[in-house]
Amino acid sequence: MIEIQIYDLVFIGINIKKIELLINYKINLMKLLIRLIIIFSGINGLRAQTALSFSEARDMMMNRNIQVKINDKKIETSQYKIKSAEGMMYPQFKAFGNATYSDKDSKVNLNDKRDGLATLLNLPSPTILGNWDFTLQKKDMEFGGFSMNWPVYTGGKIKSAIKIEKIKAELAKADKSDSEQSLISELAERYFNTKLAEEALGVKEDVVTVMNIHLANSLKLERNGIIAGVEVLQAKVAVVEAERQLLASKKDLQLARTALSATLEQEEEFSLTSSFFLKEDIDSLQQYKERAVANYSQIQKLKLFEKMAEENINAEKANHLPNVMITGQKIIASHNYPMVKNPLTVGIAVTYDIFNGFARKNKILAAKSEKESIELSREKLQIDIRTYVEKLYNELKKSSEQIVSLSASIKLAEELVRIRKASYAEGMSTSTDVIDAELDLSGKKIEQLKAYASYDTNLAKLFEVCDMSDDYVQNAK
Repeated sequence: MIEIQIYDLVFIGINIKKIELLINYKINLMKLLIRLIIIFSGINGLRAQTALSFSEARDMMMNRNIQVKINDKKIETSQYKIKSAEGMMYPQFKAFGNATYSDKDSKVNLNDKRDGLATLLNLPSPTILGNWDFTLQKKDMEFGGFSMNWPVYTGGKIKSAIKIEKIKAELAKADKSDSEQSLISELAERYFNTKLAEEALGVKEDVVTVMNIHLANSLKLERNGIIAGVEVLQAKVAVVEAERQLLASKKDLQLARTALSATLEQEEEFSLTSSFFLKEDIDSLQQYKERAVANYSQIQKLKLFEKMAEENINAEKANHLPNVMITGQKIIASHNYPMVKNPLTVGIAVTYDIFNGFARKNKILAAKSEKESIELSREKLQIDIRTYVEKLYNELKKSSEQIVSLSASIKLAEELVRIRKASYAEGMSTSTDVIDAELDLSGKKIEQLKAYASYDTNLAKLFEVCDMSDDYVQNAK
């Protein structure tokens, strides 16, 4: 038989009380620290925020983004290069001047021939025929004037060069379109991820409020003897955990806003006014596949590269043909210029490469091989883009189904919370039951927000590959 003394029971009771007080002290201390962190982080983030819709964010991004400005400059540069290539079709006029000096005059002495001729003619003296010691060019000579070169036939090389520059201009426009649509997709991802972080923060704040109310109700029920002290302890733990998650949500929001600011290239914080949305009149998968294959900017660029490769082939074939050029030169001022003073010369120059080590043949074969490589790359990209569109389309369907399904789940979860609270007030449920119900409700709300964010982000990517990003902006508003 075991005997327990009264003072032993008292000692055990006192120790249990001390343990409970110690646990309560630690919980209250943790709550205080978390609340101070939340308050200070709230003070740091407290500033006037400008309302910003998605369309306004898009306009701001396009006006500020450096890459957009770079693409505009590339288009401007390509226009000047076209004009430069077209200039090769016109005559080229140049002014020139030249001055030379030699150490002695250039002479031809024909006096011996003169003497022979005088003897043949029985002349009394060769000097009758004069001095046949001629100066062809004096030591110094200066002259200046104008020259002209006009390529009248090059076998099509100039035309091919102009066409290539025009294709490059189209490529610059395609790069601009590709970049802008990619930026809209990036903006959609960061805008709606920030919206998700804001909405999730609201849910976490509601959880903290609900848990504090639950704790207050638990304290009342404990005082009335309806529930045990351990239920209050669980409620306190739930409050601390809710406040910890709230703090984490604040950090998530801060990171999301930083990413959005980087896209907008704007340090100011904004209040996002565009809500999550679902596109009602979404087309069929096949329609989006056809649009992507026909309009995707990367495919369009490869088609332009094919045209450029074709022109390169034509330019290399033109090397098999002669080049014909009209030339002209007019001396307008001269000193000691030989033979004729200030002559005008006009002529036609024809050049033709007879043999250059089979370079022309190999260049043509290389240009053809390059074109075939581009064609194969385009065909592969068309296959890949169909697969990518199907993936995005299925992700959209999955997200929209989750949104609908979670709407029903949220209603059931709200009803479960109501029942748990009522049962808890009667002492028929535990604190854990109420806390689990509340957390389940908040979890479903956040899952629905994530489904919305995923839908809007994937829709932007789908519209990007279909060259429909402007339509996305209209839908996002």
